[in-house]
Amino acid sequence: MEHIENACSLLYPEKCCQDVLFRYTINSDCYKLILVKTLGYGIIFASTLVKLPQILVLLSAKSGAGVSLFSVFLELLALTLTSSYSLAKSFPLSAWGEALFLLIMTTLVAFLIVKFDQSSSRAYAFLITFGTIVYIFMSGFVPVHILWTLQVFNVPLIISSKMVQAWANFQNGHTGNLSAITVVLVFLGSITRIFTSISETGDKVIILSYALSSVANAILVLQIIAYRNKTKIFKEKVLSKKIK
Repeated sequence: MEHIENACSLLYPEKCCQDVLFRYTINSDCYKLILVKTLGYGIIFASTLVKLPQILVLLSAKSGAGVSLFSVFLELLALTLTSSYSLAKSFPLSAWGEALFLLIMTTLVAFLIVKFDQSSSRAYAFLITFGTIVYIFMSGFVPVHILWTLQVFNVPLIISSKMVQAWANFQNGHTGNLSAITVVLVFLGSITRIFTSISETGDKVIILSYALSSVANAILVLQIIAYRNKTKIFKEKVLSKKIK
């Protein structure tokens, strides 16, 4: 039982673990904490899979057509700043862990787009350069007050990353190889994260960033729905050209 308690304490407050495991009771505060943290861990788990559909679409098409590389770069920068700031502030992993996993998966998305649409050498150069930048930000070299300032600027950055993609969709008249599953999952995750951030961090900048991100993600979801027929036609044309 001790091993179970130790494992529980790694994820939830020790007192709550003792109440549940030994006293078979749970008060309202512990109930709320356990619920919020479980939601947070659920988002983190989902984040390891949320970009997988987009990666599979890129690998299948061997093209980043319809996916704005600039938007992906902005998203990478936003995720780097969020992860670095949260780590420096010692926020619970359940409050921000998905940003770290999304950072890894989005880096792979960017790598594939550069590889397929430009060249392998540029893709690997991007990987090395960006990896160095992430290391600098997350290794403690950058002071917390600077990370806080950058996090404030991160709010419009997050919106910009989504709006760039939305504008590209509008200009193209379709969503190309943008994964509908990924867009919807990111939208649902950002909404859930608003509530977990309120409970676990209380940081107004973080909460605002997720709130605005939810609005921007909602626009992409609406575009996925509105352009679904034109996107289908676009993909059929691309497929027919490959067959020829």
